[in-house]
Amino acid sequence: MPTIGTDTTRRRRPLHRRRRRPPVGLLVGLSLVTVGCAVLATGVLTPQPRPEAAQPAPPSLDLQRAPESSPSPSPTPLLLRSVVEEVTDGSGDLEVVPGGGEPSGEGPVKRYLVEVEAGLPGSAEDFAAAVDAILADPRGWGGDGDMSFQRVDEGDVDFRVTLAAPDTVDALCAPLQTNGEVSCTQGGRAIINQNRWVSGVGHFEGDLETYRVYVVNHEVGHALGHGHVFCTEPGAPAPVMQQQTFGLQGCERNGWVHPD
Repeated sequence: MPTIGTDTTRRRRPLHRRRRRPPVGLLVGLSLVTVGCAVLATGVLTPQPRPEAAQPAPPSLDLQRAPESSPSPSPTPLLLRSVVEEVTDGSGDLEVVPGGGEPSGEGPVKRYLVEVEAGLPGSAEDFAAAVDAILADPRGWGGDGDMSFQRVDEGDVDFRVTLAAPDTVDALCAPLQTNGEVSCTQGGRAIINQNRWVSGVGHFEGDLETYRVYVVNHEVGHALGHGHVFCTEPGAPAPVMQQQTFGLQGCERNGWVHPD
């Protein structure tokens, strides 16, 4: 049986046939923030007539002193980069993001690669870097020392993490029913819906960083063989394998396997 992250089952159309979908009602739109830059200009000083002897000389001016510059904006946190826009249709072409590194954590190595649908708005490298950071974090699946993770861009892998447009997600997840709205895990791929990556869901109250951690760890959890669970204690952090995209069931939003 295929494994699904946040969905039910229905056969979808082939990948090469797509139609546009209405906007998702549960999304919280996020706007791209533009940081303005101030430009400082220096005036031109003209010589003044020499004062009369009875008057004190005017104070000298340090013409070499550079004007103070505006402070640089703080860099955007890694997990909040590439907040661009939602889409409906994609090219259908998945491209592996180049790059890799040494295994992170302890235990047997799980090899993975990251692929992004060509033409999506945003940076494929930013997405891959976010996935790397999430899987390398000790609060993630490797935190108990049972496994480590290594990103590669070729060769055999244990799973793939894929970012794709809603209609492409529908095709890749078939026969699971994702309806252009949610993510899934199918065929060794943890498939992340572009619109969920950009906007999260409303009941996360704008906490996009936590939602991104959750959706990666949740779908990778399926790729590692884990199934769904429910909130076990109201007010506690929601289990990462709970379907938090659909609701929190009284738990608090959480993206980590080992939040403590």
